[in-house]
Amino acid sequence: MACVCLRLGGPRNYNSCGTDASMVWLTTLGMLSMPVLVMLYWRLPSAWRPWLLALGGAILLVHDGWASVAAWSALLAWLAFICGPQWRRPALMQTLGLAGVLFAFLAYQYAKASHGLAAYMGYAFVSLKAWHLIAEHGGGIARDGRTGTTLGYLLFPPTLAVGPVQRHDAFRLELLRARWDRQLASQALQRMLYGYCKVVLLAGYLVSAKLNGLNLSTGHAWLDAYLPLLGYGLNLYWQFSGYCDIAIGFAALLGMRVPENFHFPFAARNLSDFWRRWHITVSEWCRDFVFRPLLTRTRQYLFASLGSMIVLGLWHELSSRYLAWGLFHGAGLAIVHLWGKHMPWAEQLRRYALWRAFSWFLTLQFVILSFALTSTADLHAAWACLAVLFAPLLPGSY
Repeated sequence: MACVCLRLGGPRNYNSCGTDASMVWLTTLGMLSMPVLVMLYWRLPSAWRPWLLALGGAILLVHDGWASVAAWSALLAWLAFICGPQWRRPALMQTLGLAGVLFAFLAYQYAKASHGLAAYMGYAFVSLKAWHLIAEHGGGIARDGRTGTTLGYLLFPPTLAVGPVQRHDAFRLELLRARWDRQLASQALQRMLYGYCKVVLLAGYLVSAKLNGLNLSTGHAWLDAYLPLLGYGLNLYWQFSGYCDIAIGFAALLGMRVPENFHFPFAARNLSDFWRRWHITVSEWCRDFVFRPLLTRTRQYLFASLGSMIVLGLWHELSSRYLAWGLFHGAGLAIVHLWGKHMPWAEQLRRYALWRAFSWFLTLQFVILSFALTSTADLHAAWACLAVLFAPLLPGSY
């Protein structure tokens, strides 16, 4: 059976996160705006800094296109309506506000999926911030004098394109205690250099240019199906973690620490551990606002894990392939949970290095297989790829 998997590295525009939009840091505007923003930031009084950050983010949106500006403006206007005043019925306004954010994001995802709408810079990430603001802070922002800080939080230039997704309270604290520190600045520049090396050298040159240019073919159907998925995963990790390194370093130049987003995810020893290492801030958002509420109401881990991973999948893209990806990971998380909870020897096995190595290998293969669902054009192509990969396990079919 012929495999229709992508070549090594896969496409650039992976999903709604928008790696193409994050390439702003590789453009002339991005490279010049960072030192200018840092210089102005430390020259201005602290009270003006949130407004400068908001202005910097707005300039990036204008650079992305007026469609992005319009979509962001509509969302910010809705947040101003919901979170600005101190409403007499806060619970009702909170429900209305969350419904509005959900409707806007679903409409955006539907337009992308069905009408080929280009991804707006950072819109998927600001939607998570908007949900967090409404769910945890409610109204009264204008009355409390937090308008500038909130705008700076939503439009924070370092994390605008691809995160990490920082909580509002943590952002306010970092903004208040921001001080110029030469050692921190040196570490920030080093971190940004690491990020650029990942994006430009490893993902851009090694995978996308060299390996894709070779158009490697082993002549073995299974390897020709497996290797592109491995290359796709490496490319995906190097690009997203690289851009997050740039964002974390850029924020540190402003005296602000933002949370880590990746922590050696391919070293995870089980699937739960993987999701504590991969896209950490988005995983934590999904845990806090989807998984825990579902688990509290249903008391069913399977339902909560499936629901949270489906939401995470459809957050990336409103499509059948990402729905299948969410179901795949949700079922995997449930199996890992049941194994640890109901198998009496599970804890004892973890003491053995051989079992830990096997668990790591099994987790890695599970993650690589899931890339077949997101690296291909549709579910038909994904099933064809998976059929080749599982053919050796089916007697008489390979």
